[in-house]
Amino acid sequence: MKKEKSKFGQFWSKFSDTTRELHKTDWIIIGILVLIYGIISFTNLGSLKNPQTFYQFQSVGDEAIFSVGDTAQGISKIRMYAGNINGKYDIYGSTDNETYNYITQAEQGMSFAWDDFEINQDVRFIKLISQEEGVSLGEIQLYDNYGAKITAIASNEQATSLVDEPKMVPATISYLNSAYFDEIYFARSAYEYVHGMNAMEWVHPPLGKLIQAIPVAIFGMAPFFYRLMGNLAGILMIPVMYALGKTIFKDRRYGLLAALLMMFDNFHFAQSRMGTVDTFLVLFIMLSALFMFKYILLEKKDSIRKKFLYLGLSGLFVGCSIATKWTGLYAGLALAIAFFVDFFFKYIYRRRNTEKNKKEMLQILGYCVLVFVIVPVLIYFLSYILFPNVYPGNVNSVSKVFQQMNDMYGYHSTLTETHPFTSKWFTWPMMQKPVWYYVGYLGSTMRGTITGIGNPAIWWIGILGSIFALISALIKRDKENAYVVLFILCSWLPYMFIGRVMFMYHFFPTLPFWILAIVSLIKFLTEKVKNNSIYVFYIAVVILFFTYFYPAVSGMPVSNNYLDTLLWFSSWYF
Repeated sequence: MKKEKSKFGQFWSKFSDTTRELHKTDWIIIGILVLIYGIISFTNLGSLKNPQTFYQFQSVGDEAIFSVGDTAQGISKIRMYAGNINGKYDIYGSTDNETYNYITQAEQGMSFAWDDFEINQDVRFIKLISQEEGVSLGEIQLYDNYGAKITAIASNEQATSLVDEPKMVPATISYLNSAYFDEIYFARSAYEYVHGMNAMEWVHPPLGKLIQAIPVAIFGMAPFFYRLMGNLAGILMIPVMYALGKTIFKDRRYGLLAALLMMFDNFHFAQSRMGTVDTFLVLFIMLSALFMFKYILLEKKDSIRKKFLYLGLSGLFVGCSIATKWTGLYAGLALAIAFFVDFFFKYIYRRRNTEKNKKEMLQILGYCVLVFVIVPVLIYFLSYILFPNVYPGNVNSVSKVFQQMNDMYGYHSTLTETHPFTSKWFTWPMMQKPVWYYVGYLGSTMRGTITGIGNPAIWWIGILGSIFALISALIKRDKENAYVVLFILCSWLPYMFIGRVMFMYHFFPTLPFWILAIVSLIKFLTEKVKNNSIYVFYIAVVILFFTYFYPAVSGMPVSNNYLDTLLWFSSWYF
């Protein structure tokens, strides 16, 4: 028994590698983690195909007419696929294409989503009359009383593009083939960017939507493609998390632990697979924090070129985060505090005021103005120049960008709408009210659901980890923990001053540093007990909880009874 333990201990010692740099073994580990997570995250991400041709109704009363052949047939329902502008249609039926009777009104709730509307009449002709100007449809499908498809034939020019892609009609409507939650804003705007239309989502800067639009431009408007870049960003967060863990805590084991916690957090999984821009924001923040810490680790004697490299990359990525969402400014605050504290101790505190020292101080400060002020401003403005067609008007000049910023601020500062899943900032770590993104019912006994809920073994333990990191930073003056706590405070506490409705997903930029605080706590406990039992046990618990909550974040159809076992609190609703 002792011999076996000794062998494991030798393996573990060899594996640990107490350096901050990434070596060949680290990249192999990262590759394995990325492969595993990539397989999990790409599974059932979304359909590769959806209708690509649309008809935009030009005015209220614009009509699209279809026939079902030479004789009337019993039609049970019509399935309709909305384009970028969803809306209302009155549906009429006729047996002779002259006298039409009102059947129902079809009101589509989401852009780029399928909806069913009951008909339950014997008709030969179906007429859709637009009740709103500019609404668009991509495809319709009629069904008989037994649920079989009926071939619809276009009876006027407006109907032609609505029956030209029958193979695109899905057997079942779900998140796999339809947009859900905030995809109605971001995925739609990505499509509008590609096609030169006025972008509907204007209350956030354009960069994230421009990135999201790349696969849409190449492959077309389908769920897999407007979710692709966000999912890739979620995958990239795994190696960045590994690098952060190893760089900050100087041990391969804790790089691996940090990566595994991000990899098996249910919230990260759900959020990054949705076609929104939050994953880009968080990835850019993580990268800016990583390179700033690399800069801080440099000694005063290290080359100015290396200092410029790390500062430049940090400034570049924080600029990208701000051009994705303004909340990237919170990370900018943390970077500024970290930089100036480090600058004080490196160049001012107990340093001789030599000419060489003065020169480097001025070089560093001047370079920081360039990479943390000028470069982010350029990224922000250029992202608008790449796509000026942002509602309510073209943003094609500096003055128009400022006007857009003023409108954005006005929107966010005066937003008074309520929402059933809103929550207070201080409740987010406890996951008091996760946001319910999607539900699809399969009969009366099964459903598939997607909820923005975290892994309890991460989010709740993170409370203890953050307290530990704070105490360690204050009492032991631990630089690593101080850095982690700084980002937690700067990315989270500003929300206490915001009065508009907020949601648990606003905690996403804090999550990487929440995880790093846990890593710090596990590191302390592991070194305290002088064995790896806590480390291994904690990873096992995290994976167990991820698996347990996986159906609630993946959309996988399971029994209602199983999902009900996950509703631990009355405020959890999915």
